[in-house]
Amino acid sequence: MGNAVFRKVQYGKESSHGTPVAADTMLLCRAPIPEADREVHIPTVDMGVRTNRLLDAAVVRKVLADGVTIEDADGAYFEMLPVLLSMGILNITPAEQTGGEGDYLWTAAAPQTGAETVDSVTLEIGDDSQGYEIAYCLCRSLNFKIDCVSGEVHVSANCFGDQVTPTTLTGAISVPSSVEMMVGSLCKLYIDDTWAGVGTTEFASSLISADVTIETGVHPKFFGSGQRTLDSHGQNAITAVAKLTLERNATVVAEEAYYRPASGHAVTTRHMRLELTGGQIGSGDNHTLVIDMAGVWTGWQSLGSELDGNTQDVVTLTGGYDVTGAQGVSVAVTTDVASI
Repeated sequence: MGNAVFRKVQYGKESSHGTPVAADTMLLCRAPIPEADREVHIPTVDMGVRTNRLLDAAVVRKVLADGVTIEDADGAYFEMLPVLLSMGILNITPAEQTGGEGDYLWTAAAPQTGAETVDSVTLEIGDDSQGYEIAYCLCRSLNFKIDCVSGEVHVSANCFGDQVTPTTLTGAISVPSSVEMMVGSLCKLYIDDTWAGVGTTEFASSLISADVTIETGVHPKFFGSGQRTLDSHGQNAITAVAKLTLERNATVVAEEAYYRPASGHAVTTRHMRLELTGGQIGSGDNHTLVIDMAGVWTGWQSLGSELDGNTQDVVTLTGGYDVTGAQGVSVAVTTDVASI
């Protein structure tokens, strides 16, 4: 009998895309098995009986473990982010910021030219009754939800892989000994005029919540190659959308003018930074998540809601490419993880 307390999620980084490897790292996350990882076609035929779907001719047309959601179990932690960024935006070589302190900076700036470079992993999911393996696991999108009132932070990744294969979970993988949880009230919002200056102008006493989705453009590819599972992958456009809830004040009202200019209908590029800080790593830098994004305001619900009598605006920043800054979205994480 399977017992929920014995569920676990763990992974190993693949040396070659789609070649399964044993897991070596546990994630304090959940990753439900997809309901279906294969397209079973039962043909409907004329055969002189009322039940016109012929089971004897059923066939598996395509196999893909799609909709694999890796999400924090009960709040996000900094150490979970490097592997998710590497699976979706680009593979990252971290840089230690303070010698010997283990404060590694992972910078995933959206690659603008050249071939994609992302890391695939073999994901292992299971409990005491059965383990399952999904190789060639990559990330279609990332979502960050930050609530400054409750302090909750949640991170999820929408992933795909080749197929769900029953297996024996790799044993003797330790529970992570170093975990720094993210706290939403420690998040700051900045909005500036240029990409180079992003992170300069703080919107103090304004941010209530943020919901940022990054579409990585990573997708599976199928060819006529004698197999039903995916052959390879590609990376299309990398896009981002941020939905913010802001308490209405003079700074917020001034920013609204970029959505509703006093005269004309000019559209102005804005540059947003969300910076969420945690505890110090040794005597080095702090655990930090920084999301930078260039975009334009595409929605501004003035007086959109209220909390305890305080008026809030609900706004949408739709990301794109900023020509001057030559960038659109970047996610940087400082944490005590040296490799995935």
